[in-house]
Amino acid sequence: SKTLNAGNMESLIECPSEADAKKCPLLGPADTEDRLCQLAGTKKRKKVISWPFALRRTSTSGDSPGQLDSGLKITLFGQPLAIICGEDDTLPQPVQDLLTILYMKGPSTEGIFRKAANEKARKELKEDLNKGGNVDLESKAVHLLAVVLKDFLRNIPSKLLSDDLYDKWMLALEKPSKQEKIEELKEVADKLPRPNLVLLKQLLSVLHHISQNADTSRMDANNLAICVGPNMLSPGTGSMLPLEVQKEMNDK
Repeated sequence: SKTLNAGNMESLIECPSEADAKKCPLLGPADTEDRLCQLAGTKKRKKVISWPFALRRTSTSGDSPGQLDSGLKITLFGQPLAIICGEDDTLPQPVQDLLTILYMKGPSTEGIFRKAANEKARKELKEDLNKGGNVDLESKAVHLLAVVLKDFLRNIPSKLLSDDLYDKWMLALEKPSKQEKIEELKEVADKLPRPNLVLLKQLLSVLHHISQNADTSRMDANNLAICVGPNMLSPGTGSMLPLEVQKEMNDK
């Protein structure tokens, strides 16, 4: 995770220029201009999936067990991204809004993703989002939004970077040269489910933008990796590892 957020991982995503970033900060299928329009209460052009979401299935056969059950509602937290994303892999609107606000306000917020938030407020906001409530995220404290986003990442089954790919991520970082690391990491990223890759690109765009303003946020790539990384990938083992091994994994 540290490498993902460091300079030698920048080629994994197309980081926008400073001028372009202001126009369209987030990458992927989500239209950031529309996200900003939604936050401002103006008319949007892009259709987004409603919330709460009906369970999305792939089959259209009437008697198939994969048929869409429009009456079954699910929560936002703790679900595979493939379940809660739109048919075109559009991220859930609350997640898009969290990313957009953190892109705009994160760089000017000291200790973003590091400082804790009020635990009661975190639980209440998480509950409201799970219920599909109409939540005014812009009115919430920025640190609270960062903590809730980390909570969302932590509760993705098998994690955003996929526990099944853990060994491949680690092996990629053992390549001798920077360019070989980059190429290998890109190959591993291509093995992620499409919704995971969409969220990864947008999240890295936000983290990169914050790290570029580390003089204000006090959060460079290393600090962001320490605070966010453990929520993105884990060994997926239930056994306790020796402290030295844990440290080596955390460094990677």
